[in-house]
Amino acid sequence: MVDVIRWGTAAVLLVAFGGALLVRDQPASEVASFPLPEICGDAQTDAHAGHGGGGSMQEQLDMMSIGADESHAALIQTMEPMHSDMMLGMTAEDFETAFVCSMVPHHQGAVEMARVAQQYSTDPWILMFAQEIIASQEVEIREMQGWLSRRAAE
Repeated sequence: MVDVIRWGTAAVLLVAFGGALLVRDQPASEVASFPLPEICGDAQTDAHAGHGGGGSMQEQLDMMSIGADESHAALIQTMEPMHSDMMLGMTAEDFETAFVCSMVPHHQGAVEMARVAQQYSTDPWILMFAQEIIASQEVEIREMQGWLSRRAAE
């Protein structure tokens, strides 16, 4: 029974590794890089201004990146665009629009983090998980963009 489990585990890992190798070189969709539509708020608000704590969020992230290895620095740098755009989304007039406008960059941030994972990870499970995140989040981003387009037309 132990040999069956070992061979089964080895087979699953082999298939996972092979799948991860195929996934690694697939180009990510551009859907996650779309800017937020005008319905999502006013870019002139404080959403892109300093975030307290003695400097802008980007300055704080840059400080965190000092001394970090390349992979950690890349992951850290995915945070600022996501955070600023989420805050911008919250300036939309009504709650439902603010919610969706904030969720779009949240999902875009997840896609960017997953792309960093694909770039730096060698773990087959992480590579497959990152691809799954990209695929599922891009579908949800398109759904939210569709809702925002319909909402803006009302």
